[in-house]
Amino acid sequence: MRMANKHFFQPLLPGFHTHLKIPVAFFSKHMEGRNDHKNTAKLRSEASEMTWKVNIEDGRRLTEGWKEFALAHDLRVGDIVIFRQEKDMSFHVTLLGPSCCEIQYGSCIDQDNNLEKIQKKKNPKREEAESSCFVANVTPSNLRYDRLESDEDSNHISSQERIEREDKKGGFVTLTVKPSDFKNSRLYLPMAFTKDNGINAETKLALLDKNGVKWSTDLRSEYNGKRIRMIGGWKKFFKANFLNIGEPIMFKLIWDGNTSCVLKLCS
Repeated sequence: MRMANKHFFQPLLPGFHTHLKIPVAFFSKHMEGRNDHKNTAKLRSEASEMTWKVNIEDGRRLTEGWKEFALAHDLRVGDIVIFRQEKDMSFHVTLLGPSCCEIQYGSCIDQDNNLEKIQKKKNPKREEAESSCFVANVTPSNLRYDRLESDEDSNHISSQERIEREDKKGGFVTLTVKPSDFKNSRLYLPMAFTKDNGINAETKLALLDKNGVKWSTDLRSEYNGKRIRMIGGWKKFFKANFLNIGEPIMFKLIWDGNTSCVLKLCS
């Protein structure tokens, strides 16, 4: 398997405008002790020719300048940012929406935009995509009586509030494959992730790559049902998608009915 690129990714959670933390593993491996004299990161993206200077506090926290970058790119809760280290403290940032697809901007962001204009900036393509969706909270009684109702207030929920609600459901998971996992052909899912999302040995799970190809895998429970692991299929998936041993890989959980779901590759 190929060498891992120097990159990390972070899903944007409520309050992300104030700061963004660089993961400890990335910081320890690629930054700690090498750039202690530098406290400014340089960010760039495909949406603009600008280079954004962002202060770094405590070695890991992106603070002053990060809010302007986030607002200029119309980032929202549920989006995912991927930082690829280019040189020292310079990063190229790839921006993904909640569906794990790269965000497309209607026009380039130019340097003459002031903060007031940036805050009013909207991405028509994103607005169009979100307006065709709604979020419904299904209760046991809904399933029992085969009916789905919405209260009067739900018609007034903004798209931003919908995304924030979805984000709190724990729909993302990061898996890091160790050499022993490959050797023993077993990969455990995090306990908190399976518990919070009701995933058990009876759940039908598939892995979905960026080309829309599904890879079937089976689930098995161990330790009285407390641990759930994948068997079969996942090794071929990792090899076919050139994923690296020891590299954190992010997936988005998507349910298809009550007992079937897929983990969609985001990295």
